[in-house]
Amino acid sequence: MLRFVLVAAATLLMAFQTPPAPRPQLTPQLAALTEDAAAARAFDYMALKAEGADLRSLSDAVYMRTHAEGGPPSGRCLTEAEAEVQSSLMAALAAPDVETFTRDRAAAEEALGKWRDFSRSMAEGHVAADPPFSWVTERYAGAAAETNPRVRELLTRAAGDQLIRRAFEGAGQVWGPLSDGAKARTDTALNTLMCETDGANTAWLKADIAANGWFLLSTTGETASRAAWLMAQHADRDPAFQKEVLALLEPLVATGETSASNYAYLWDRVATGEHRPQRYGTQGKCAAKGVWAPQELENPDQVDVLRAQVDIGTLAEYASHMHQYCADYGG
Repeated sequence: MLRFVLVAAATLLMAFQTPPAPRPQLTPQLAALTEDAAAARAFDYMALKAEGADLRSLSDAVYMRTHAEGGPPSGRCLTEAEAEVQSSLMAALAAPDVETFTRDRAAAEEALGKWRDFSRSMAEGHVAADPPFSWVTERYAGAAAETNPRVRELLTRAAGDQLIRRAFEGAGQVWGPLSDGAKARTDTALNTLMCETDGANTAWLKADIAANGWFLLSTTGETASRAAWLMAQHADRDPAFQKEVLALLEPLVATGETSASNYAYLWDRVATGEHRPQRYGTQGKCAAKGVWAPQELENPDQVDVLRAQVDIGTLAEYASHMHQYCADYGG
């Protein structure tokens, strides 16, 4: 259980990094491209680079378009046009010349085609022998064996949630080595796909809970309850729904119908999403290369006591595990 929770937390670090200030701005020309995918694809990004444009800042500006002032930390998903502009800006930054830029685009498209085929085969029962995808194979197998249609759908969706998140560490097994420029494109595509997956899962879970209530331990089992919590934890673009789930879980913890640790993680998730201090120290960000740190705590002196009450170990133990996910942090 702890391993599952740690992985879920680690894959969500990106959503809670502090956004840049002041907000970067797009030029009018690039802003227009974010509304037209075909024009965005045809644009000469290498010429823009030759003019001395700050491509990284412009790429950040595309990303910040998805974050409305005062909105949830995760923002909305990139549109097709926005994804094309953002990834092309970063690919141009990495490419030394037009030929490399063009070659990187083709390599990324080929890689993403391989990923789509792999994803489809995993959902259809392909057995991945090696980590990180062997773990996802087990999730899909568990879903296929489930006889309750409602739980089967839940577990299938949760397996897809984990598949796309494992792509960030394991997709190289699927498509092989890529240049930095090609990887800039695949990273944007995977982030967009993860966003879309979370949105679809949130919509499904929201409708299902409204009709059927929570997945109780006594009726649907621990695996289903945990999968439903995971999808709620990843519903950052619908903070009102996360608060609704938190309210559902609180009395269920007292009756033993849901996990106290799941409740704790979601409590912190909601609090940090509302820019409030968290209680259990489960949400954090990279403070330096190789250094993870929790976001503001409600009661720092009592955090380990509170964590013990929900059986999630000490904060020091948790931080020690999370440091590895900041190994590539660049500030």
